[in-house]
Amino acid sequence: MAVTLYEAAQIAAANGRSGPAGVMLTFAREVPLLNAMPVEDILGGAYVWNREVSTGTNAFRGVNEAFSESTGQTETRSIALKIIGGDLDVDVVLLKTAGMGLRAQKEEAKAADLGQRIAYSMIKGSTTAAGGATADAKGFDGLQVRYGGGFGSTAVVDAGENASQIIANTGASDALSMRDLDIAIQATTKPTHLIMPKKQILNITGYLRNSSSIVQSKDEYGRQVTSYAGLPIIEADPLGTISGLEPIGYNENNDTTTSIYVVSLSDEGLHLAQNGGIETKDLGELQTKPVMRTRVSWFCNMVDPHPRCVTRLYNIADLVAVA
Repeated sequence: MAVTLYEAAQIAAANGRSGPAGVMLTFAREVPLLNAMPVEDILGGAYVWNREVSTGTNAFRGVNEAFSESTGQTETRSIALKIIGGDLDVDVVLLKTAGMGLRAQKEEAKAADLGQRIAYSMIKGSTTAAGGATADAKGFDGLQVRYGGGFGSTAVVDAGENASQIIANTGASDALSMRDLDIAIQATTKPTHLIMPKKQILNITGYLRNSSSIVQSKDEYGRQVTSYAGLPIIEADPLGTISGLEPIGYNENNDTTTSIYVVSLSDEGLHLAQNGGIETKDLGELQTKPVMRTRVSWFCNMVDPHPRCVTRLYNIADLVAVA
């Protein structure tokens, strides 16, 4: 059963694994997408599932007639887990002058950066050069590849096996059509969240400022959370553009538009699969140079086994939303 990173951190801490617990809490605190994403433990190096291709048919029959046999078809799918992580070195002289607390601070900063990069890859990652993306065969495919292939100034491709889950926004001058957003929500099975740029949240609240459809609350870390139609909105770019990790910008579809992703975060829907959980290792002082090294690694990948667990609404301009 999938659990959130916060829940996984509590389990790790209870089992004496304080290092991984600290990293998971940093991920959850610093990265809204990882905070909401369920994580499932699996065995082996790949997540395997059966995807329904057709349901088969049924029909009426007359007396003394036979039913026509028709069986639904499924096909086996799999997604390989990938290794992501990094090493952190702190000079022993700095530890002598600033104390061991400095190492903990550096490790936390490293974990925060790693979390941002994982969330970035979950949206913008690409193992091939599809759609003009910069390929990283060692990484994993993000939502933009799986649902439309649009990257940077590249056009969104409304085709492929997920074509029914890729919807073009039709608002005037490409402003977000709230009706189209409702259509995208309806196209998603058991939707739980919306993922969009920070600026797009303002464009929605600007239109629905006094509407009961918009609710403001705070999460367990004190962050403001906006919900539309009961679905919390996840900011895809909590650090903005300063980090260089802005996964959803107004630069898609060969112009200045963006996308909104309606997602179902659950065991059966969009979630992370992992083997062994997040690992941290204190490697001590290196022989090659006077630094203390800490290694963080995670064997994981994002999986979307349900054919309607994600819907992409694209071609949205940086304008106040319309009806």
